[in-house]
Amino acid sequence: MIQISIHEKILTAGLVEGNERIFDYLFHYYYSGLVVFSFRYVGNMEAAEDIVQDFFYTLWLNHAKFEIRQSIKSYFFSAVKNRSLDFLKRKKIRSKTENAILNSSSDILEEQNLLVQSELEGQIEKAFDKLPEKCRKIFQMNRFEGIKPEEIARQENISVRTVEGHIGKAIKILRTELRPYITSLLFIFGTRRQPLN
Repeated sequence: MIQISIHEKILTAGLVEGNERIFDYLFHYYYSGLVVFSFRYVGNMEAAEDIVQDFFYTLWLNHAKFEIRQSIKSYFFSAVKNRSLDFLKRKKIRSKTENAILNSSSDILEEQNLLVQSELEGQIEKAFDKLPEKCRKIFQMNRFEGIKPEEIARQENISVRTVEGHIGKAIKILRTELRPYITSLLFIFGTRRQPLN
């Protein structure tokens, strides 16, 4: 059984009675040590001070219900330890919540990007359907497969000028059909390729 000294019994009785002088004595005697103790857990001096101040504030508000079966020192340090751990738990939960919100926002943005991309791809397909078959084939060979006009001319058994004519025609048609999406298309086709405007 824990032995409580007469001195501690007097201090405890004074707290229960609401003796301000005893409360001030305990506050000034333990405050600094409790703040340093809390700081070891939370790693933030301002937070540690808030925790200790809140502990004493709550202690004073509920002084009439104050009940202690151990030394005041042990009680104070145990209470501040629990408050410090609770602070870390709340901080962890808050951090998880903030991350969840950020991830949710990222998911929404990604979904919006996919919708825009899907719409753009649909418009591109419609525009390509309007190209003459030969024109579309040569444009795809040049822009998407990276085949040079000279090589296309050799494969298709036509002149380089004809190949360039098909490419120019395709660009003209696509420029008209996809004008609202021109910025995105420039990004897709890349700066090394001929722009559509």
